[in-house]
Amino acid sequence: MFVAWGSNLGFLYNDAYAQILGEKHPRALGQPFHEIWAEIWPDIVPFIEAALRGDASWVENLPLTINRRGQDEETFFTFSYSPAFDDEGQIVGMFCTCTETTRQVLAERSLKAGADLFRTMADDAPGMIWITDPSGYCTYLNRRWYEFTGQVEEEALGLGWTKATHPDDEERAAAEFMAANAARAPFYIEYRLRRADGVYRLAIDRAEPRFGPDGEYLGYIGSVFDIGDREEVEEALRESEANYRYAAELNPQTAWTAAANGQLDRVAERWREWTGGSGLGASWGEAIHPDDLQRSIDVWTGSVTMGEPYDIEHRVRMVSGEYRWMHSRAYPRLDEQGRILRWYGSTEDVHERKLGEEHLHLLINELNHRVKNSLATVQAIASQTFRNPENFERSKQDFSARLVSLARAHDVLTDANWVGASLREVINRTVGPHLGEAGNRFELDGPDVMLKPKAALAMSMALHELCTNAVKYGSLSVDGGRVGIAWRTQPVQGGERLRLVWTERGGPPVAKPSRKGFGSRLIERGLAAELGGDVEIAFDPRGVICTIDAPLPAPDERLP
Repeated sequence: MFVAWGSNLGFLYNDAYAQILGEKHPRALGQPFHEIWAEIWPDIVPFIEAALRGDASWVENLPLTINRRGQDEETFFTFSYSPAFDDEGQIVGMFCTCTETTRQVLAERSLKAGADLFRTMADDAPGMIWITDPSGYCTYLNRRWYEFTGQVEEEALGLGWTKATHPDDEERAAAEFMAANAARAPFYIEYRLRRADGVYRLAIDRAEPRFGPDGEYLGYIGSVFDIGDREEVEEALRESEANYRYAAELNPQTAWTAAANGQLDRVAERWREWTGGSGLGASWGEAIHPDDLQRSIDVWTGSVTMGEPYDIEHRVRMVSGEYRWMHSRAYPRLDEQGRILRWYGSTEDVHERKLGEEHLHLLINELNHRVKNSLATVQAIASQTFRNPENFERSKQDFSARLVSLARAHDVLTDANWVGASLREVINRTVGPHLGEAGNRFELDGPDVMLKPKAALAMSMALHELCTNAVKYGSLSVDGGRVGIAWRTQPVQGGERLRLVWTERGGPPVAKPSRKGFGSRLIERGLAAELGGDVEIAFDPRGVICTIDAPLPAPDERLP
């Protein structure tokens, strides 16, 4: 999200929007809207003008060609623009929340292309292919069906396909299909199918139920073959069985079947490749993690007893000894009286997905923590900076500079994945803008020391205030001025202590100020509190000296 404020619509935005800006960040902070997004300005100016008139707008998947990494990109965004008001209720800017939907739109394009490809392939297939939704309504029949039966789409969809069967077979075909669909079980039937010339031919119609990633039932995909006479029927059955067997063995999941009592009687070879065992009977339990075994047995026993689908995630021991997360599911095939005939199941390796979910949960918790800390820091900076309203323009400049300093410190932590930051890197990022043309205005001397995230942010802000003071009043305000930053660590009981000394030389004579400003308070109080040590600023006539003395955590505690 971002706010475009004032007559030039200057930009302020959060970290999530910085990702959208790409290489435009961080220079986009405070810049006019039309300069940041010049390439799309003509496309979005109507929405901006509407917001400035007081009219909010919402746009879904707007195509925009943007340049944020040195080249044009086709992108899509869903966003809302709303007017932003000042304390007097006047519209002085606009507020935007947005989501980049490029991947979603492109994925939908790809999905449509895949559907078109499937339709083309299915229409060219040698057999008759059909698809139903979960209710049993036939939503698709390929071209071969219409060519063979002479039906048209309006006649065949839904349950209209049964009208192409022999009148003596029609009621049975519809009833057996709907029963199989209700049980979500594999479907198989033989019936006489009317050819376009009026001749009836014996046909086999078979299908397997489809399930989504989360186990939801999607309907059937099936095929119909004209088998002519019994010999052709038997050959088609053998071929179909072979296809099913190869499909089961080559499937990335492990397919298995069980008798009505729950004893596994057929397990794809992949299970042996995974675990080294056959999985037959009750031996599948030998590969289940001890902590998951009883739960797996209880759920399977309950399914077998009640005739309900089996669905569980559990850990399975691989041949290597490693345990991987698996998702096992099974569905019963019932007879006309509702009794279980067989179980059809599969076991899928979901280890990466499971670890990804756990990692995502940790990231979300960490993000919540980081955002709260950042907002608290910004709130404290704003409170102190704007405490004196007499010079608002000066306060605004100071506030922007402090935010930039905070952003630089965040960049250092981001580079290190927020596990800590190098003190030297924090110093280099902070003093970089003040090095001068020759690059020799600072003398740095000290070993490499790692700081925790909170300490790194506090040190960066304190050094920024020292630089700002030196540029305004101290050694960096004249050409010959220099700053020395030296630091050392000293072993003490329970860890180490850091001693850092900031020394200014070559600037105007220094006198102790009559009162302490926010910068001095931030350094002496804020930094001392974050580091748990002592911070002292001395106003030596030759130049300001700031001494920091603070404990460092033990080496094994420095990186959280």
